[in-house]
Amino acid sequence: MDIKVRLARGTPLDAMQVATIIRLQFPEVLPSTVVYLGEGCDSRAYEINGRWVFRFPKRADIEQQLAVESRVVPVLAAQLPLALPVFRFHGQPCEAFPFHFVGYQKLPGVPAIQVDPRTMPLERWAPTIGRFLSKLHRFPIGEAERLGVEPRDVTSLLEEVRADALDDFELLNQVARAAPLEQWHSFFKAGCLPPGPSRPVVVHGDLAAEHVLFDPTKQKLTGIIDWSEIAVSDCSVDLAGCFHWGGEPCINAVLSAYEGLVDEKVLTRARFLAACRGVGDIAFGLKTARPEYIEAGVRALSLCLGGVDHA
Repeated sequence: MDIKVRLARGTPLDAMQVATIIRLQFPEVLPSTVVYLGEGCDSRAYEINGRWVFRFPKRADIEQQLAVESRVVPVLAAQLPLALPVFRFHGQPCEAFPFHFVGYQKLPGVPAIQVDPRTMPLERWAPTIGRFLSKLHRFPIGEAERLGVEPRDVTSLLEEVRADALDDFELLNQVARAAPLEQWHSFFKAGCLPPGPSRPVVVHGDLAAEHVLFDPTKQKLTGIIDWSEIAVSDCSVDLAGCFHWGGEPCINAVLSAYEGLVDEKVLTRARFLAACRGVGDIAFGLKTARPEYIEAGVRALSLCLGGVDHA
């Protein structure tokens, strides 16, 4: 069975296949250890020699996302206060793997979704996110668009995530039976009012805990990874990650160092997006047997909507 057939059936590349693909195109890497890090909806990631991370797309359309990242992330990395994954290796489609793929030097820290939020004092890291978002959201839109970043309409996004949350809502019966599920369902059914005119900014687009790197020893944030959802949109898209992670205490701590304009309508959108993401995390966690996503999703729903003890 060749690699293309395995990919078509959704099976991750094994360590030997990844090592072979990288060795053929980048012999200087000399892959000796390959560790499967995990995957999202678009790509699978592997750690090579404890030094590099390689991302392999699941579908052909993801190649365009990688192309945009390869142009814009190096520019952002020179201006933002946290480390970003700047691609060093640009793999070409070949007989062994049908899509373009990329590799970058592994950044320090671990994905924050792997860390108990109770061991991460807000005052230590939330202002860093505030300063990071201040600079990101001031990045010139014209420059971002020249580099290939596309607009994302927040009204359409709100309706899209709402529909997804309603589709997956029954799954909450498996993991949050003690929660006020009827009340939560009514919240998603009601939806979020359209934002009206808003000032567009450059957003990461998926600023959830799994994309924020944290050093537990030094108790500080070290980097922001996976820029595949970068877009020109509403700042609530990024602030939703803060709501999802730590609720109002988190968003207040972030905003203490954030220099952009945020009103109650922005916060309402951020809360709604975060709650929808909570349902999505539960669905993803159940599908992939990833309990950390289930836990994060239940916690986010409790923080955003209330009604269940998440301690």
